[in-house]
This record gives sequence, structure tokens and C-alpha cells, in this order.
Amino acid sequence: MRKLSDIVLQEIAPPSINRDKNVQAICAAIDAEMRNLAQQTRLVLLLPRLDELSEELVDELAWQYHVDFYDYSADLTKKRNLVRQAIAWHKRKGTPAAVEEVCTAAFKTAKVFENWEYGGEPYHFQVRLIEEGIPNQAVIDSLIRAINETKNTRSWLDGLSFYREIQGTIYYGGVVNQHKKIEIYPSEFHMPDIYCTQYKGGAISICRKVEIICQIGME
Repeated sequence: MRKLSDIVLQEIAPPSINRDKNVQAICAAIDAEMRNLAQQTRLVLLLPRLDELSEELVDELAWQYHVDFYDYSADLTKKRNLVRQAIAWHKRKGTPAAVEEVCTAAFKTAKVFENWEYGGEPYHFQVRLIEEGIPNQAVIDSLIRAINETKNTRSWLDGLSFYREIQGTIYYGGVVNQHKKIEIYPSEFHMPDIYCTQYKGGAISICRKVEIICQIGME
């Protein structure tokens, strides 16, 4: 199989005319236009060339494919991702998978948790594990609108949850302490036996009592 850009008309022209100079000139002129046409044909392939298109064309494609949650203020990479997945989203609209894909188009990481996974009320869900930096309020409002347009009507969004993983070093320290406890109670006192020499002495005392009574004269 030959590509359109590789075809030379003079080679496929009937032998009866391919030697004519006018025919050769016509074939050469047509060959140039055919090669140009072959190169220009790829321009109509919009979605396969989405990463090559300008922002203006991407905005027009968002309108054409009815990207309900399209944000014209977003950066070009996010716009292209939204347009690229628009048709698939419309097919799966109303499912948790579609809601999760909408969230991962705005943020690289996000996961839908159904009500039974976190003890919520029936027909409620949450979007968690968004690891990117917390954006401004306008981006969050836009994401909530996108979720509300993608989810089924009976389901309700309980909230968005951002996840942070902090890398750091934790140091642990310890000390070994050894001690000995000695309790001193009052000891029982035993009086030792005392040995000594006892000396005993005695004396004999003799005394005489003399009473002198004064005599009083009588007249």
C-alpha cells in the first residue's frame, strides 16, 4: 500500500499518454497539489492532534463537545485533558468512575469514597486523597460544579479532602538508669553485758548524846 503523498501520477498514467509532454506537465502539477493536500488532510484530525492545537481551538472544541465543567481560566494542559476525555465522560456520566475521572483531570490524584466506606448517609459520597496544593477558591468551586454535573442526580457530595504526606526524620533517644535501693530500718538494740569490780565499804560510829538543861532560879 502506498501513501497518497508518495503517488506519482505519471507512473500510473496509461502508457499511451504518459510520454506526452503536456500530460507529464499536468501530472507534475497535480502531484504537487496532491502532496500539499495530503499534508493538509491531517489538519482535520483535531482530537489526535490535540496537543498541537492552540488554546483558541481547544476552547472551541470544548464548546463543540459540550464540556460542562470547562474552565476557560485554567491552563492549557488542563483544558486539553478536559476536551480529550469529554466524549468518554458523556458515556459514563452519572457513575463514580466518571466523577473520579473529572477530579483527576483537574488534579493528578483523587479518589471517590462511597458512603459505606466512611459511615456516611445513603447516596452520599466524598472525594479524598487530593495530593496537589490547595488552589484558590475559584478552582475549588469549578471542581464542585464539575462533580455536580457529572454525578447522578440522587447522589450528594459531602466534601473534598486534601492529603499531605510530609517527609521528615524522627529521632528517638533513650537512657539506661540503674539504681540500688537500700532501706535502713531501726535496728534492735541489745545491751551488752557489763562486767566491773564493785567495792563495798563500812564504818563503825560511836556517839554520846549530852543534853544541857538550863536551870532557872526561884525567889
